Amino acid sequence: MTVDSIYKDKQTLKNDINEEHYDELQTKPVAFTTLYKPQADRYRLSEVGFIVIEDGWDEQSLLNLQQQVGCTLFALQTTDKHIDRFEVIDGIIICKADEVEQVISVFESVLYDRDKVGIDVNDIKRSCGSEKTAKFIHTRITGMPDSEQVKSAVNHLLNQIPEDLSIQYMMLDIESDNKLSLDEFFSVTTAVENRIADDSEVFYGNRIIDKPEHCWMGAIYVAG
Repeated sequence: MTVDSIYKDKQTLKNDINEEHYDELQTKPVAFTTLYKPQADRYRLSEVGFIVIEDGWDEQSLLNLQQQVGCTLFALQTTDKHIDRFEVIDGIIICKADEVEQVISVFESVLYDRDKVGIDVNDIKRSCGSEKTAKFIHTRITGMPDSEQVKSAVNHLLNQIPEDLSIQYMMLDIESDNKLSLDEFFSVTTAVENRIADDSEVFYGNRIIDKPEHCWMGAIYVAG
């Protein structure tokens, strides 16, 4: 066997491995969202990915992640520690360390009904992927009649935003023990529209959970 033939055999094997890896990526199911860790060797595919800045990501680990998944990527800032975007991170969201899963659940809820409401990941990327940092807020109301708890929850939620801020974009997730009625949903949209700018964009999600007299709302917003 000649040197040239050995080289060709190795190159053919390498190409076969690359093709198998590509085929594997194409056949794997793509998740809505995934929280990535810098220590992983392989990353699952997702439409929207998240990293926690405090986990110690650097430029090389972010580039490796982007090369493998190529998805819209948000960094969650849970402390005063900052990170450069390195043309990899599409947006930064400020939240507390124990709110990471809640932030991700907002994205999942909004994306879940995207075919019905006509939005996609690009809409989300445009809204939360601006140069301005987004912020996460949430509230929970329990033990109130259904007719009152939704209205009370949205008022508590919006009161957490300083009045002098002009809201440009918002993603709002509503978690309750039943699907919102038209009147309940109208009370939410009315309260939000009275608080945001006229040209603002708002995306809504609604999840049902088996907890009687329970209403949780979480929002990610970008202010002007």
